[in-house]
Amino acid sequence: MTTLADLDLARQYHGALRQLFGRHVGDSRDDRALRRVLALCEDASQVVDDAYCRQKLRLVSDYTAELLSASGHAKWGRDSRSGAEFLRQQVLNALELYASRLYSLEALHRAGKTEDSPPWKTRSSFAPI
Repeated sequence: MTTLADLDLARQYHGALRQLFGRHVGDSRDDRALRRVLALCEDASQVVDDAYCRQKLRLVSDYTAELLSASGHAKWGRDSRSGAEFLRQQVLNALELYASRLYSLEALHRAGKTEDSPPWKTRSSFAPI
């Protein structure tokens, strides 16, 4: 079960990833940055046991592999937007969705919801007949 401490650690990984993409242009091969992103994504996916979070982190890893390759980003170019710009935006979008999910998981945790009590099931004040 994911704890509040786990969610805090996941936010730290998220912050590190955001910071890396905030300062990295990403239009050339950078094996060091790629290894760092992949390690952060792997660590973050181990902290929070949530399929949606893992999916978004997998997208970050996949898009980053293309972004930081020698020429893999070129095929993603659209109209006036370079492939690197497109991929960088996709990474930032996935990170935003990941952060949003962390917020939702925290809210559910604070509300006392557990895996035994999914968010779509609510407590009823009515007694069974």
